[in-house]
Amino acid sequence: MWSSLIATAFPTDTLLAALRKMERHQVRLLGVVGEGGGLLGLVSEEHLLAAWRGDPLAPVSGVMARAGAPGAVWAGAPRLRLRGLRPRGAG
Repeated sequence: MWSSLIATAFPTDTLLAALRKMERHQVRLLGVVGEGGGLLGLVSEEHLLAAWRGDPLAPVSGVMARAGAPGAVWAGAPRLRLRGLRPRGAG
């Protein structure tokens, strides 16, 4: 389901491959999906660029913010700042 809504990457994709997908789809955020298409987490351009110096061929799984149960805090994951987005029903 998620793969049809947003641009996606697999956790095993490299940082380089994820950046290329972002460029191709002109987005700054990718959903990270498992083999069955379920959402495992998100990775932002900011995450990728921050980890870039370490190893551009490192897997996305090392920098993605992991999805949890609805309302759960993503412990240990980088914080995503999604500017300009408002919850439904907000002004």
